[in-house]
Amino acid sequence: MIQEHKMRRWLGLLALMPAVAMIFIDQSVLPVALPTIQKELGGTHTELWWCINAYLLLSAVLLLLGGKIGEWIGYRRVFSWGILIFALSSLLCGLSQTIDLLIGARALQGVGAALLIPASSSLTMSLFPQNERGKALGLNISISSIFLVLAPLIGGYFTQELSWRWIFWINLPLAAAGLILVLLFIPASPKGTVKSNPLGFFFFIVSSSALIMLIMQGPAWGWGSFASLSLFVLCLVSAFFLFREEKRARYPLFDLSLFRHPIYQAITISVSATQFVLMITIYRAIFFQQVLDLTPLNNGLILFFTSLPLLFMAFVGGWLADRSGPKIPLALGFTLLIYSFFWLAFFIQMGLGMVVMGLLAFSIGVPLIFTPSYSSAMGVIPPKKSGSAFGILATARSFSASLGVAVIGAFSRHVQLHSFQDLLEKNPETHSLNASALETQSTLAPEQTQLVSSYLKESQVSGFFWVHLAIGLALIIAFALVFIFYHRKASHHLPETSAEGWD
Repeated sequence: MIQEHKMRRWLGLLALMPAVAMIFIDQSVLPVALPTIQKELGGTHTELWWCINAYLLLSAVLLLLGGKIGEWIGYRRVFSWGILIFALSSLLCGLSQTIDLLIGARALQGVGAALLIPASSSLTMSLFPQNERGKALGLNISISSIFLVLAPLIGGYFTQELSWRWIFWINLPLAAAGLILVLLFIPASPKGTVKSNPLGFFFFIVSSSALIMLIMQGPAWGWGSFASLSLFVLCLVSAFFLFREEKRARYPLFDLSLFRHPIYQAITISVSATQFVLMITIYRAIFFQQVLDLTPLNNGLILFFTSLPLLFMAFVGGWLADRSGPKIPLALGFTLLIYSFFWLAFFIQMGLGMVVMGLLAFSIGVPLIFTPSYSSAMGVIPPKKSGSAFGILATARSFSASLGVAVIGAFSRHVQLHSFQDLLEKNPETHSLNASALETQSTLAPEQTQLVSSYLKESQVSGFFWVHLAIGLALIIAFALVFIFYHRKASHHLPETSAEGWD
């Protein structure tokens, strides 16, 4: 009987895997296909980036709400609804005939992910006793990493050999298998009494969405336009009311007392900064096809190969953190990330071998930051506050991903446009053109088209250089802040009371 009960636990964990596969594949499968999608559906630079960020933004701002809905109606039920929404939106993504429809379907996918992510963690915790949860969560993370690494290869193969639409339709059999397995092997979850702060949810969603929309659309609308200024005011006002509501709410979304501990501050910075810079992978996937002329499949193969360290470096980071504390793996991770950004900034045109060296350093460095950061959190946070603490980290990480897409996309576009305009003005044959030629090359004379295409590649190389240089410098600042907080003694003892923000 005991053996049978143990088997059902692991079968329950297995039942969660198809949905986990969908989530992690869709985080990194799309960038390889974006140039092909743009050729088929059209769309501006900003609309192309919205195909990524519509998913990330909705999943980030609704993550806490998804956790609360799970408490209210039961995690198995909300997990099942998440699978159905994700499957429906994947079908719509593959059927999209315009870029706007694709963006809308991707946003719906984000809603499904916001239901699946917290429910997956809670169901895993409910299946296993305390002494087996670490092993189960570790296996869950390892399998998730496999799908994350495989995604570019899957995206490249489908885009080149079949159609980019299949990168979404592959979710349909996964969803069907996942739903059947969940109903067979996951016991029904009890419903609970939800202690929430509806106003807090509202102000968080509004302020976060307004900020991301402002950064994404500001370059196209103009920073001084009525729409941009309105979003800026909306973001400030809603953020003000969010913090005021959090201070006086009986059940706040975020337990702000956690941030009185310097190590938790360091953990939040390291996790958020690393997730932010991870979004450079989207920019690189597009750049490699448009500038280095890689095919979707070759692009996917390179990204797959250079992402393989993600599969084993998490264990190395954990081993180093256990033996010597978190500072050594964190220092190694940040050093490798900084090196990779500077290396790629200066050597992107020096051959594929040089590019691979920079990409490998990046993939080695990322888990050396994530793993010791989370192990540090487990060491400094009282068990009764762990739900709130890890809920904040999950939200910060998801929002940092969306913010990273917005900032990298806007900054790269700004640099590219200025570089492109300078090149046009220097040549008598093109000085009368302006940056709108980027979007209207089909209307140019044949002799102008060739020049504009070459200028476009030069401007993209310039954008790649400045984006990587800027992020490298920002990582140095983040690195310094993390170690300042790690060396600062805590002036506040975290109370052993249950936090209400995320349970």
